[in-house]
Amino acid sequence: MNKDDHDASYLKERRARYGIPDPEPLLHPSVLPTENLADYELLVAEYYASLNPTRPEERSFVDDIIYCEWILRRLARTETELITHVHAGAGTTHADYPLGQPAAQNAKLFTALQWRAISTRKALKEAIDGLRDLRLHPIPDPDPPATPTGEGPLPEIGFVLGPDREPRPSGSDLLLMSASPTANRDRQRAIS
Repeated sequence: MNKDDHDASYLKERRARYGIPDPEPLLHPSVLPTENLADYELLVAEYYASLNPTRPEERSFVDDIIYCEWILRRLARTETELITHVHAGAGTTHADYPLGQPAAQNAKLFTALQWRAISTRKALKEAIDGLRDLRLHPIPDPDPPATPTGEGPLPEIGFVLGPDREPRPSGSDLLLMSASPTANRDRQRAIS
């Protein structure tokens, strides 16, 4: 049993012990339970209608674009909720800096969130550029398989002689050649 299986069974036992129901599976892996599935489906429909991918390679880029756009929307909501949460828990707030105070109190958290947003924007730009490049330079369709010719299979001799080469003499030819020295010399010139 590996560590992940052990952790999963441990969590399942704890949930059963305390009467906590198992979490419901997500309707769509990109949409969290607190998010609206209809908004995600609308985003997908808009991008597919606008970009109209016709090949699997194009669909892959469009899916990346949709994913990045969805994550950017999620990060914007997350930032708003985070500022609200930190602001509410601050106790006293500075009147001149109501938005800056939460960021100053949790600088590492806001920096990580901003890094994630920048990375997602970069991935979105790369997906858009990739789709544009694919449409400018499409992948050619593969050549159809070669049709077999009417010729039969090649003989299984292990080698093929070129058109400028003659076969070397066999044993019986060598006996005849040794009988005539002149024929032997002419034959050797023809072979080499």
